[in-house]
Amino acid sequence: MNAKVMRLVNQLGLTPHPEGGFYKEVYRSDRELATSQGTRSLSTCIYFLLTSDNCSKFHQIQSDELWFWHEGDPITIHTLGDSGYQTLLLGSSEVAGYQPFQLVKGGLVFGSTVDTPGGFALVSCVVSPGFDFAEFKLFSKEELLQTWPEEEKIISRLT
Repeated sequence: MNAKVMRLVNQLGLTPHPEGGFYKEVYRSDRELATSQGTRSLSTCIYFLLTSDNCSKFHQIQSDELWFWHEGDPITIHTLGDSGYQTLLLGSSEVAGYQPFQLVKGGLVFGSTVDTPGGFALVSCVVSPGFDFAEFKLFSKEELLQTWPEEEKIISRLT
C-alpha cells in the first residue's frame, strides 16, 4: 500500500470492506422509512477507498447508490443488469469521458476497479434508503455466469 493510501486509511479511520477496498460509514440518517423489508434509515453515506491492487467484487443492493469522486485516479463501475454489461466512468471531469458523480440503480449487480497501475481513488457513496448489510449480496462466479455467460472475462475478474 503506498504512503498516500496508508495516510488516507489512517486519517479517515477506514477498515477493510467485505466487497474489497476500505470504508467507513460517516453518516446514517436519524429519520427512518418503512420498507417491505422493515424499517430503514432514510439514507447513509460512506467513504470508500479502492486501489488498483484490489477490486470491489460484484455485489447487489436494492437501494440506489450515488457515487461521488473526491481524489486519486478514475474508477470504472462495472454493472450487470437487464441491459447486459455496462460501465460507468467515475473521476475528474478533466479526464475525457469521466464524471465526478455516477448513479448505480438499485437491483443492479455491480463492482468497481481502479485501472491505473499503482493507483487509488477516494469516493463517497450515498445509499437511499440507507444501506443495510441484510440486503447486501456478494455473488460467486458460477451464480453470475448462469445469467451472463457471455461476460465471463469481467465476471472472473470481479468475483
